[in-house]
Amino acid sequence: MKQLSFFDKVSYGFGDLASNVVFTAVGTYLMFFYTDVFGISAAVVGTLFFVTRMWDAVSDPIMGMIGDRTRSRFGKFRPYLLYVPIPLAIVAILTFTTPDLSESNKVIWAFATYILLMTLYTAINIPYSSLPATMSDSPVERGQMASFRMVLAFSGALLVNAGTLPLVTFFGGEDQQQGFQYTMMLLSAIMVVMFWLCFARVKERVPMVKQSSSVKQDFAVVVKNRAWWITILMGVPMFTFGLMPFAVGMYYFTYNVGDVSAAGTFFTCATLGMIVGAIIMSQLVKRFAKRSLIMAAALSSMCFIGSLYWVDPANLTMIYVIIFFNQLTKGVAASCLWGVVADTADYVEWKSGRRVVGLSTSSATFSHKFGMGLSGAIVGAGLSYAGYQAGVEQTDAAKNMITIFMSLLPAFGAACIVVIAFFYPINAEVEVTMQEGLRKARKANADGHKG
Repeated sequence: MKQLSFFDKVSYGFGDLASNVVFTAVGTYLMFFYTDVFGISAAVVGTLFFVTRMWDAVSDPIMGMIGDRTRSRFGKFRPYLLYVPIPLAIVAILTFTTPDLSESNKVIWAFATYILLMTLYTAINIPYSSLPATMSDSPVERGQMASFRMVLAFSGALLVNAGTLPLVTFFGGEDQQQGFQYTMMLLSAIMVVMFWLCFARVKERVPMVKQSSSVKQDFAVVVKNRAWWITILMGVPMFTFGLMPFAVGMYYFTYNVGDVSAAGTFFTCATLGMIVGAIIMSQLVKRFAKRSLIMAAALSSMCFIGSLYWVDPANLTMIYVIIFFNQLTKGVAASCLWGVVADTADYVEWKSGRRVVGLSTSSATFSHKFGMGLSGAIVGAGLSYAGYQAGVEQTDAAKNMITIFMSLLPAFGAACIVVIAFFYPINAEVEVTMQEGLRKARKANADGHKG
């Protein structure tokens, strides 16, 4: 199969740049927006995040099956990059809009807009994440696509992390409600353009396997597959605990450090670290199996982020250095995880003879969103338990809880990843054997249907 060009890989990465314009705004600022701008309690927000992820537990595999059965002149997964961005942009703006409502109606508004936002995110993110398995059959190229994806994704995150607070001030001044709404309008417009650029360039080139359409069979082969389950199990702690420093970053710098403006530098250093890690991964994947890279990166992350617990909040330089190197390791691990997604889809096909890319891909996307929701639920419950009250001086217990969410719990999550990744069945030798077997099987499938 013809190799992908540099521009093919960059164009694919535009899709995750688009995704992260929304995802980073949600992951970094939405909890703070709900509690300190919109006026909802931390406990309610935590419940909202968790309930939404439970819905994702259903919607992710459903979207995967829809994608597997899509037939269009644009392919199986590309059409969603064209049609979904506009409604996604509209709902993203509404999510960061604060209508004048009663307390109970504020909660209803938040639930309705956030659940719809994540449903639309599923409708575009599952097809987008499924594309590498249809663009190339090379594990190395898929690893490089994941690296390009992460570099562009983290660039989108950098745009949001560095620009959101200044834009909120620029658009709203003292009116944070207006500032967040107008900022999301600008970010949503960027998102739409990036998705459309991705759609215009990427192509689905791996031959489709001729097979009967059976939801029951698709589910059966996927849930019996070891690689699929381990991909989920790796993703859950990666996104549950790994996202906590971003979820509580605004709280940490507002109340522990006492300088909310320092949060922008923190988020920028973190994102730069992730970009560097993704670039490094594009070279490492040529020499090492993704499983080994995930284990090494997670072990390093455990050491870096865990040490933050003992750093004086006044020592901003040390905080910035730790988060940069921690996120560098996260950049390697996250890039590898998304590269693993396509390998897992191939592993399912290799073991079962059925090609179920969309449903296989839902393993990582589900763990991504479930982990994000679980993270929000844990943070919301923890802050509430520690006595957090928005807009006032925090107790020592609340400040300590914030610090734990910044350091010890992410370190625990990284340790879990090391153990889980050890059991992932696709190493370097299996990759070669699997791809040789799949090429033969796909050729035989195509020849059989020609005959």
